[in-house]
Amino acid sequence: MPRMEREHYGRLLRLAYLTLDDGDHPLSPARRAVAEAMRVRRGGYPAMRAKLVATLLKDPPTGRHRLRGLLFEPARGEPGPVRTALLELPPHERLAYLLHRDGLSAPEVVAELGVHLPIVFGDVDGTISAVGDRTDMDEAAQRAEIEAFDPDLVRLRPPLTFPRAGRAAVAVVVAAALLTVAGAFLTRADEGRGAPALIGLHAWSANSTPSIDDWPSQGPLLRDAKLLRRAADAWRGDRRDPPLGRVVVLYAGTVDGASLVVLRDSPGPRDTTSVAQYFERRLSRGVESVRKLGTDAGQLIMVGMTWRYLVPPWLLDVRAAVPSGRSPEWRPVDVRDGLSAPLPWNWFTPRCQNYVVFQMRSGVGTVTQLASNDPRSAAPRVWFREPAEQERPSGWAALNAVACAGATSLSESGDLRLGRLWSGRLPDGGGRATLLTVDASSPPGGAGRSMLISEDGQALSERGGTNGDFASPGETTTAAVWWRSPRRWRLVAAAGPGVARLRSVGELGSHEDAPDRQGDAPLLMVPGPRTGDAADLPVVQVVAYERDGDRTVVTPR
Repeated sequence: MPRMEREHYGRLLRLAYLTLDDGDHPLSPARRAVAEAMRVRRGGYPAMRAKLVATLLKDPPTGRHRLRGLLFEPARGEPGPVRTALLELPPHERLAYLLHRDGLSAPEVVAELGVHLPIVFGDVDGTISAVGDRTDMDEAAQRAEIEAFDPDLVRLRPPLTFPRAGRAAVAVVVAAALLTVAGAFLTRADEGRGAPALIGLHAWSANSTPSIDDWPSQGPLLRDAKLLRRAADAWRGDRRDPPLGRVVVLYAGTVDGASLVVLRDSPGPRDTTSVAQYFERRLSRGVESVRKLGTDAGQLIMVGMTWRYLVPPWLLDVRAAVPSGRSPEWRPVDVRDGLSAPLPWNWFTPRCQNYVVFQMRSGVGTVTQLASNDPRSAAPRVWFREPAEQERPSGWAALNAVACAGATSLSESGDLRLGRLWSGRLPDGGGRATLLTVDASSPPGGAGRSMLISEDGQALSERGGTNGDFASPGETTTAAVWWRSPRRWRLVAAAGPGVARLRSVGELGSHEDAPDRQGDAPLLMVPGPRTGDAADLPVVQVVAYERDGDRTVVTPR
């Protein structure tokens, strides 16, 4: 092979190998993909690379039998930081990164990949930044590690001629290898494409804000390699929700007589982490649930239908309560080896969307989270715009409204941000109330919701509309809802201190209100019709005049 072709072959093989690397035996399929690319005779290396990219994205070759993988794969030493980071990315993002390291600019990478999949400059930049953040290496050091890797170094390649003693030694080595392969086929036939990764017990302590990537592997069955591999292979074979990127063990143990393995994947920055739960029982085995976490922050994970939860080690002093009570009756929850003791089953009767409230200590702060008895449902963390609210009766009333009064659907919700926009006494003998805003939107900055609630979290209003301006720190948020008092309908509108005045226009005429003092929040209460139902309410808009001159229009409905 001419020298130039050898150089092309080496670069293309490295590109294919690192794209296809799943922790098992990618050399054989990588070589076949490169052999096809090398058949391109016009256009030189760029044309060969374009052909290889098309093959890797559209029809990547699969591995062959395990004997070839054992004898003719590179020695699998400990990967460097860059290769470790690449293992956590899906193949198309690895390819984008490697093309950039191969000398292409971000626009050129987009042009190369855009023929086969939708991609923009920001996707390439995000992938490159993600690898840089995970490795903490500059571009030169990253490129040096990639270029130093040679996948064509094989574990065993017997020379063509040997002395007699040498031939005997090689025969022994080859025979031992063949016996090893045969034993693997006989005793490990169900252990497919590589064991899942394990995270060290103290890895999270090196990060001031640990996330799902830092969650250590725990449980008494972590040393059962066959169990872990069966679990990983079962998830990889799932047709509906297969993992993206590397598979990592969160927990392996025995729960209620069944062997359990909880796994997560390692997708790129464009995807959220998924968690799969694999059970082996006396008469069945398989993946029983897969769900996306919706956030990379560590959160509680319901284990099957066992009333137990996985808890990351940085969440301490766990306690739980049922959200339907007028006040929280906290119950301490014991956690051992990352798994909680079971909660009472009757806490999950059909009320409050079958959710309970958890509170935990993280550093010097308090973490509040809602969790259900369904491992497929979301487990949103709850934030308060005023952190002190979660310790007050008004904060508990807000949690009650979210879980029990229909403020939002929790099963598909991302993290919730609750805000008390106004609290005070309603007219017509309506008692004290709070105008609550609930941001359960995805992506952040989308439409939120608002509702009027009583002191114990009961809904007082028809569901209203809000401007959803949650990108600001609550200063200019505006909400308006309809409330039916004992005498008539009333429009109740309030805003944050960043709003100078409120004005309603429409079929009720023009009404306006401004705060009495600088820094107070404006409040507007407009009398409506005495009769009729919610479908026949007048058409009204509320205009919020912000202190910087901007305006926001809210239409209650």
